[in-house]
Amino acid sequence: MRWIVICIIFAGMMMGWTTEAVDREFLGKLERERDAVAGGVKTLEKKVAEREGRLEELRSGPSAKEAVEKERGVLEEDVKKVFFNNGRNIRKNYFSGENFRGEGEGVGGEG
Repeated sequence: MRWIVICIIFAGMMMGWTTEAVDREFLGKLERERDAVAGGVKTLEKKVAEREGRLEELRSGPSAKEAVEKERGVLEEDVKKVFFNNGRNIRKNYFSGENFRGEGEGVGGEG
C-alpha cells in the first residue's frame, strides 16, 4: 500500500499536481476500493447465512445412515407382510399346482 502512495505522489509531482490534488485522487481510489470490498463482504455474509441454515437442517434431521436404516426397516416389514401373512396362500397355491393367477401347473407337479 505504501508503494502505491509513493507512486501517486511522484506521478502527481511530475504532472504538476498539488498535494491536495494527490490526496483527493488517492482518497477517491481508496473509497472505490472500500466500496468494492464492502460489496464482496455483503455477498459472503449472505453465503454464510445460507450455509449456516443448511448446516442446521443437516444437524436437526436424521443422518443419511439413519434414513437408510429406517427405509430398510419399512421394506423388511413389507416383505414380512407379503411372505409371512400371505405366504401360506402363496406356498399352498405354488405347491398345489396353481400359478399365481390360479391356473396351470406349479412346481409340485400336481394339478
